[in-house]
Amino acid sequence: MRHRHRRVGHRAIVTVCVATLGLAACGGPGAPKQTERPLTIDEATLLASVQYDNYQDRGAAFEVATAFIATGDTLNLQGVVDWERHVGYAIATAKGAESGITELYWTDNVVLERRPAADPILQSMGYTSVKYFARPPDATKRLLDRALAIVLSLASTERDNPQLIQQKEGSAFLRPDTLRDTTTNVFRYGLRTIYWLDNSGVMLRFEGNATGGGVPT
Repeated sequence: MRHRHRRVGHRAIVTVCVATLGLAACGGPGAPKQTERPLTIDEATLLASVQYDNYQDRGAAFEVATAFIATGDTLNLQGVVDWERHVGYAIATAKGAESGITELYWTDNVVLERRPAADPILQSMGYTSVKYFARPPDATKRLLDRALAIVLSLASTERDNPQLIQQKEGSAFLRPDTLRDTTTNVFRYGLRTIYWLDNSGVMLRFEGNATGGGVPT
């Protein structure tokens, strides 16, 4: 049985990789080779606890990079998330539909966007103290909202079932790796989700993609 000290705000890095044949392919010629094999029950048990352990840690600092390949839109976020209260804050830079947003707060039910270019319009309408636009999230249409939903979804109040993870199509041990000077193991959960976990099971990196492979995150 693993024992972890309860930590607040470990650093989770969410990064982009372009999907190739359902697998995440990262890096250039120097990228580590795949050593793919089926998960052991111990490894499946480790994966089953990832999101629960994130919830126990309460929150994290994070970085997100995602893209919508069909249009060339990109989005980068740096912020913090509270997995207990389901709230977050981030600084944003984007190209395409999400450009113009510089920072935001969000929950499951609302996104508050800061758009400095809109300040003159708001001031001309008499809203001199208003700095944020509030709207409901829509992860089916907005690249931004999909990224925010993924960040919130990386924590759960319950552990998964290790046997089901082990049996799930695509689940595998991919390779050992080093991430930010930390020894990690890289696991795939299903066909489109990849985790980098350190030796104690802490999630340091997550990669995922939409079903069609066009929205790597």
